[in-house]
Amino acid sequence: MNKAVESNNLFVFQRSKALQQYCGDVYFTHEDETGFLYVLSDGLGSGQEANRAAIATIDAIKEDLQADLTYMLEKANQAVSGLRGAAIAIIKADYLSKTIYYTGMGNIRFYMIGLEDKLVFPLSGSGFLSGRKQKYRMQSFKYKPGSKFLLHSDGLVLSRVRKNLDSPLCVVKLGHLIEQTILDIPTDDVTFLLGQLPN
Repeated sequence: MNKAVESNNLFVFQRSKALQQYCGDVYFTHEDETGFLYVLSDGLGSGQEANRAAIATIDAIKEDLQADLTYMLEKANQAVSGLRGAAIAIIKADYLSKTIYYTGMGNIRFYMIGLEDKLVFPLSGSGFLSGRKQKYRMQSFKYKPGSKFLLHSDGLVLSRVRKNLDSPLCVVKLGHLIEQTILDIPTDDVTFLLGQLPN
């Protein structure tokens, strides 16, 4: 499976491990005039069972898009009870306050340029969603208007993240450059969301 989604402010790329029919990574995007909510979930392993676990987390989150992020995470955690489990990251942007809120569990990575041009890369909680009781932590960061950000599963191995985020290229052109670093037949599911925050 291989797909890309392009718009003026978001580029999404996904390719499944060994080009399997089912991708263990599942993402969700929601945007309105006040901000956006992006979720990336990586079901453990690969194939149909990983896909099922990731979809369960996304479906749970979609039930209430206005909920607190840590509550969303708990709902997602409950949703994978009896399934394979998943790593997950949730980012929410508030355009009015120019703030990004972040929470996650596992090895999904998020990078953005914050105030004073500092590279921000919050760490998720250790472990993964499994249905067992977890501790969640939400972090918030002021963002630099017009700056780019990257959210990706562990299938993407990208060196010089800062250089990419500082690139003057639009997200579509930069997204295609990052895409070229990914194997034609990858050894893991690969998903990345490359976006640009409004000025």
